[in-house]
Amino acid sequence: MIVHMIGNAHIDPVWLWPWQAGVDEVLATFGSAIDRCNEYPDFVFTRGEAWCYRVVERLDPAMFREVRRLVASGQWHITGGQWMQPDVNLPTLAGLHRQFIHGKRYFQEKFGVSPDVGYNVDSFGHPATLPDVLAAHGHIGYVFHRPSQEQTPVPAATFRWRGVGGSEVLGYRIPAPYTTRSDDLYGQIMLSIDAANPGLDHVMCFYGVGNHGGGPTKGNIEYILSNRHAFAGAELRFSTPQEFFRAAAKDRDQLPVVEYELQKVFPGCYVVMQDVKREQRRGEHLLGQAEAAIHRFAEPSEKPELTQKLNDAWEDLLFTQFHDILAGTSIDGAWPAVHAMQGRARIGAEEMITHVTRRWARSKLPKVNFQQIAVLNPGPGDFDGMIEHAAFIDFAAWGDRWISDGDGVPVPFQHVQAQTTILLTPAIVFPAKVAAGEAAVYLLREDAKPNAVETPNRLTATPHSLANERVSVHLSSSGIDRVTIDGRDLLGSGGLSLRLREDPADTWGFHVNRFAGEIVATLSNCEWVVEETGPLRARVRCETVIGRSPLRLTLSLHAGSATVEIELHVTYSERFKLLQMPISLPVPASVWRAGLAGGAVDRDPGLIEWPLHGWASASGLAVLSPDANSASCENDVMTWSLLRAPRMAWGGVDASIYAGRHDFTDQGLRRFAFELSSSMDDAELTGRTVSLCQPPVVIDRYEGMDRPPWGNQTPRRFWTAAEHRARRDGRMMHLQDDGSAAVEE
Repeated sequence: MIVHMIGNAHIDPVWLWPWQAGVDEVLATFGSAIDRCNEYPDFVFTRGEAWCYRVVERLDPAMFREVRRLVASGQWHITGGQWMQPDVNLPTLAGLHRQFIHGKRYFQEKFGVSPDVGYNVDSFGHPATLPDVLAAHGHIGYVFHRPSQEQTPVPAATFRWRGVGGSEVLGYRIPAPYTTRSDDLYGQIMLSIDAANPGLDHVMCFYGVGNHGGGPTKGNIEYILSNRHAFAGAELRFSTPQEFFRAAAKDRDQLPVVEYELQKVFPGCYVVMQDVKREQRRGEHLLGQAEAAIHRFAEPSEKPELTQKLNDAWEDLLFTQFHDILAGTSIDGAWPAVHAMQGRARIGAEEMITHVTRRWARSKLPKVNFQQIAVLNPGPGDFDGMIEHAAFIDFAAWGDRWISDGDGVPVPFQHVQAQTTILLTPAIVFPAKVAAGEAAVYLLREDAKPNAVETPNRLTATPHSLANERVSVHLSSSGIDRVTIDGRDLLGSGGLSLRLREDPADTWGFHVNRFAGEIVATLSNCEWVVEETGPLRARVRCETVIGRSPLRLTLSLHAGSATVEIELHVTYSERFKLLQMPISLPVPASVWRAGLAGGAVDRDPGLIEWPLHGWASASGLAVLSPDANSASCENDVMTWSLLRAPRMAWGGVDASIYAGRHDFTDQGLRRFAFELSSSMDDAELTGRTVSLCQPPVVIDRYEGMDRPPWGNQTPRRFWTAAEHRARRDGRMMHLQDDGSAAVEE
């Protein structure tokens, strides 16, 4: 048997330290690995993550040249082909692909190599769609460590992992740890040999100091050199993951096939630090929209520069995909930089979208002598839905204004509460239809409105119910009692509510696979108030407290829609508590289906907590959310886990110097969006989830307008001293006095 000895150094650039310490460890580790290569000609070092190489390239060019020399000689092996070792459950599909696009492009440009083995030795679970992503980038194998055999059994250490899309790679679960703490490698080697597939004459053994950098020690290397043939029936060989997989591929037909997800590890990770997770996913969707906008609307001459800006923004989010960032397991001091990186990517995306859509609109859309609301759809699918927009009308009252399409046909609209009551920028909702890659222009008019059939109001909203022609929602003090769609019950008798559980587990949830603490509070004091009554949207709201945490729950229903929209804002103030949203199903589920990045998977009912991506469905009910990432489904209850409050980066024990000061996760305002609907096919559910994060781009346009300053009915409270003086002299008498307080001169 050949034992492929993989000399590596696991580096967490952010975890129990800030990213600057990660930079220092990259430099120290690369320097140490270069020294070992120079000292031991037979030794081979394995290293992935393009971000690490770029750090060295920028900060120590001489060291980078040494790395290039060793790569060319074969002593330094580049693996993984990713930008970082990310969490692979939470990123979007585009985000997962970008890890390989950016990583492989960097390695090809700088070293002339294209790694073909996925390498996520420390990530916390692996979705059933990942083989499809790996195969799409030419990968032949995948190395991982978690979950353990006790958490998710696999038939052998080396196997064929088949994705839900049918693509297949060779998988290898590292049986011993991927790091070592002793020069003596006997135990590490024996664990690897014990785990080898019967009949397969190859196995991998990883060694080297890790987590905060380090790499193989002189003692490690000398142990291998001295014991190459000391293990009965085995030869120790300095090697690489690629060499192992190429050897294993010769016996591919003998390897067992695994067609399921590699999960059930550290469930707490998919609930903590929801603000980081939410911003990551929505930021990735925003960059996806920016890419689509560049493709659809940018001038060809602009695209190279914009594409580079897009790549730069993605590299921020590829960094924050790192598993100890996105999984929420880092120290409190790491988060300000993470928020800044995510924010830098967001503003970059917003700038690109604004740039290309405004330039396109100014050159392509006709000038019209009315204020215009232009709705641009960069996405791949047609848009048919409601637009909410606060039109700026010079602080004037709305008066008799109305909306038409570009042909002058009146468009129904509804006034809704704006985000401010100070500047009198009225907000409206109106229906829009915009083809993919196209724009529609709506005119905000003050001329005489033609006779038109008024939109009938089939929406009703009371403190006890919300309904349209298809949906009926019954409300109670504990949340939602009942939802019927087209006469069919969508929920069971328990309805939809919120609850708090005791949650003493550590940040990761090292030793649990479910949340089963005592329920200590339930939503029980909702007093619903009506916010909107149609004709296009009805809305009710309750503001209350659960435990110590104020919350606002808002339900919306649009005319003709078969979807109930839910917004939840929680100012979380709990300690060692878990906030969940249990949803009663109309009948017990025999199976439930969960969205993943790039597909979906069926799961057996039970209390086990699972990560998911965007949606889950069971017993005819579909629940969508881009902001919640974890759920279970047992019998007739689907339970979404929303917020946890363990101590940050806490493994369940205390340091030797400990004064009782705690930093808790998920404190402060947290936001969630949900939708309830009847079950749809996977593509519809995924598309709807994406559309929540990529609404059309809406632009106020004024080209060709000819309207008097201040509009026609200027509020007196906005008059300046000049208007007051002019009126005293008998001028500007067209200004109407609305009785508001005069501005002091």
